[in-house]
Amino acid sequence: MSAEQKQKAMERLKKLLALSRSANEHEAAAALSKAQELMRELCVSEDDLELTDYGTAEADGILARPGYSVPVYATLLEGLIEKAFSCTAVWDRQKVKCKIIWLGQKSKADISAYSWTVLARLLKNKREQYKFTHLLGGHTPGKREALADTFCEGWVAGVSRNILRDTASAKDKRLLDLFLKQKFPNLVNLQTRGAGLTGGQVNSAYTDGMREGRKTHLHSGVQNTKHGQVGQTQYLGAPT
Repeated sequence: MSAEQKQKAMERLKKLLALSRSANEHEAAAALSKAQELMRELCVSEDDLELTDYGTAEADGILARPGYSVPVYATLLEGLIEKAFSCTAVWDRQKVKCKIIWLGQKSKADISAYSWTVLARLLKNKREQYKFTHLLGGHTPGKREALADTFCEGWVAGVSRNILRDTASAKDKRLLDLFLKQKFPNLVNLQTRGAGLTGGQVNSAYTDGMREGRKTHLHSGVQNTKHGQVGQTQYLGAPT
């Protein structure tokens, strides 16, 4: 059986299972019997069927550079989006280009990748603006970069104050974990780097970032077209 044929069979199986919940007892029993027969024929479980609604969406790493450890503020932003949309992400750190791969229910994976792209670009710009307006004089290049990283960590913390966490069921969490293990069975720990500074200047940079981040809102009101592309996304950015 080809992949296309199996996909069609899986779609038929979904329809049969939906019919098996019909109020008409005879119709429900007949649909359930056919569904069970088809599941045996395809050698699939109920989990396999549920996972056909899951997928991946790739986005540019934006905040990470090839050959370097991923900055902590990038992983904090990743975690924020994971909580907002009940998805998970995997970093693909290639020699030429870094990517971040979002996994979850297909519509949520798509909007997670989109949200990452918007917020990561915004944060990258905010970082450069902060370096230019606050860190031009009196700092070594290394300390300037570290303070900018601290600002970014604060910025993500500020944005997180405006995020409503998606409430995933225990079943959804289990399926997402199963999908992750199927897609990436040999994951290794991600190498990250923090700002590595302490003291008053660090607190000031973090506070500046948090204050700026609180101006940014992320809304999860998104719907997808039948082709799986994001059709509507609410505003992301500073409120007017």
